[in-house]
Amino acid sequence: MNRLIFLFAFLSISLITKAQTFYEVNYIDDGTEYLGLMIYYSDEKCVMRLINAESIEENSVYESEYVNYIAEKEDEQDVGMMAYLPTEKKFPTFVWYWEKDDASDISERPYVTYKIKKTDSYFESEYFKEIGLEDMDENYVAQFYGKEEPEYQMLVSGINIVKTQSGVQSAFSTRPADIEVTVDDPIVSSNVVLSEDDAEEGANIEPGSGGNTLNMSATADMQKVDSKFHLIVVANTNVSDIGLACKRDVANLCGEFDGISRVLGMEYDVQVISDRNFNKENLVNLISGFSPASNDVVLFVYTGHGFRFNNQQDYYPNMDLCPSQYDDPKDNYVAVSDVFKQIVAKGARLNIVMSDCCNSKIGATIPLINSNTLFSRSNTNFDKEKLKQLFLESSGTIIATASSPGEASWCGVNGGFFTLSFLESLRNQISVLTTTKPNWETLMNDAIAAAAKKSAENSNCKTQNGMKMVRIKN
Repeated sequence: MNRLIFLFAFLSISLITKAQTFYEVNYIDDGTEYLGLMIYYSDEKCVMRLINAESIEENSVYESEYVNYIAEKEDEQDVGMMAYLPTEKKFPTFVWYWEKDDASDISERPYVTYKIKKTDSYFESEYFKEIGLEDMDENYVAQFYGKEEPEYQMLVSGINIVKTQSGVQSAFSTRPADIEVTVDDPIVSSNVVLSEDDAEEGANIEPGSGGNTLNMSATADMQKVDSKFHLIVVANTNVSDIGLACKRDVANLCGEFDGISRVLGMEYDVQVISDRNFNKENLVNLISGFSPASNDVVLFVYTGHGFRFNNQQDYYPNMDLCPSQYDDPKDNYVAVSDVFKQIVAKGARLNIVMSDCCNSKIGATIPLINSNTLFSRSNTNFDKEKLKQLFLESSGTIIATASSPGEASWCGVNGGFFTLSFLESLRNQISVLTTTKPNWETLMNDAIAAAAKKSAENSNCKTQNGMKMVRIKN
């Protein structure tokens, strides 16, 4: 029997071709229990399929798009709010609150409401949690998708790939509820994950730690390859205005690429210049002594303040490497283009240089934006073969920056908009559900477009338009 789908709004996303993260939500409204599968594509858009006991009996499901909404309440105890709003009023809105400089509350269960302006209508959900493809099976997917739908086949195929990669066994359990749901036992990552509290307090970032990570449950059987992954992160974590965002960028980047290198069997070398070590001399010395092998991969990322001189011809910004606010940027900077030229000259197979900083006049600063996101701190929905194509079977160079000349680069408590967008785009490219081959040009184009959209849709920002030059051979 075909599944009857009630579409309350025109859906521009008909296929899960770039799904990134899945969230399962459960709430009870007026005695009826609802179970939803929210598919997160980006901060700007996600889709949810919703069922209850009656819809299961009728072999039907409800579907609607959701859009992200951020608001600030500066003079109240709860200064930030994130909501995911449905395009149809008959669907619930999910609301999170957080206090100033606090991003940890996003892990808590959201409030549910059908009238966002009436706070007395809010009630707590039963739970809201991330669920990976490894936690699903065909029966789980069949609750939300009919077997005749292309999405069903894509999800089942993705589940098989993920479970084959990680060696997950089919051990299902039934959640005690009116709606029966079968899921796998969750897989515990072997990576050490930097806690939210550690990140907020400015803990030192050690190699192999960080926020985002790939599930590494099957690393024991992985064979080493003759290629090393070098990650160099320069982050202005001590600065008072955007230091918190830079700390999060360090955690996100270190965790993400530690996981990628281990999945691919690559030796992992990470060097971070931050906190008290943040200065021009340390960067110059690091680049001078850096010596990758010819088959290695190099990723350099700068996150901090940036600027350009009034008569500057170079389109890319300068990195402001002042150790303190009392130092002069004119004496403490390095051009992003110069770092790019020096790293490329080292002769590694794949070289990527990125900067998440302003590209405006010297002395200009921007505030930290009270934003939040459902961007996951883990990634279990990747395709190892796509990772190989990006990092083991590609060669060439990339230089990219967050904004064009004269523009600011924006950030929030979860990190820089450009860095987050880069990681989102990377995950889209390597997703088991993505139907196209991974491509660095597309990846960088998508990252720049996503960062532009993040800034354009935030009332406190002006649109940032990143730049890039991609010269890659597959």
